[in-house]
Amino acid sequence: MHHSESMMYKNMLACINSFEFEEALRISRENNVMPAAEDIDQIIKEFSLQRELMGSIRPFHQMHRRIKALKRFRDHGCDPKKIIEKVVLPGGYSGKILMVAIMGGEIDNLVCLRSGDLWHREILRNTENEIRDLGFPNSIVHELGGAHVRFEKNNDIVIFGTSDDFGSCDKAYASKLIKQVFEDRNVMVL
Repeated sequence: MHHSESMMYKNMLACINSFEFEEALRISRENNVMPAAEDIDQIIKEFSLQRELMGSIRPFHQMHRRIKALKRFRDHGCDPKKIIEKVVLPGGYSGKILMVAIMGGEIDNLVCLRSGDLWHREILRNTENEIRDLGFPNSIVHELGGAHVRFEKNNDIVIFGTSDDFGSCDKAYASKLIKQVFEDRNVMVL
């Protein structure tokens, strides 16, 4: 490896280590280079140790999300659509969901489903924070509508309702996204 290639590679690893994925992906694409799996594994190992030392739930959750993104980067390459989870929906969840489009910077157009808050506006704000935290500062998160989801005791997942703030999402598409994560469940739209 030439000195300039070595410096570019080190810069890319530094970007990955500091969660500047957008810049790391730009370097990777422009120079047609991918970090070695063992280098990513070393970064994952360091973050895993940091995660275990954390006492607070919020930083632990943030570090856990970062580690998962690093593993997807290692396994699937520099495709933001593989790095960013399409669906964040815990099993057994009953509450609001929001469909969002993420675009700009290194992300062309990625449609995702998010959950986990009492208000659709908070889900949107949390998703914006997630995308920035994963190192995509030039990407914008647009809301595409909301709904509610409920996991039934008979293993069905029901999507229903709308968002007072953002209107209804495409529930059929939300169903397809959820089915990708919960393959063994029947997803119904009411």
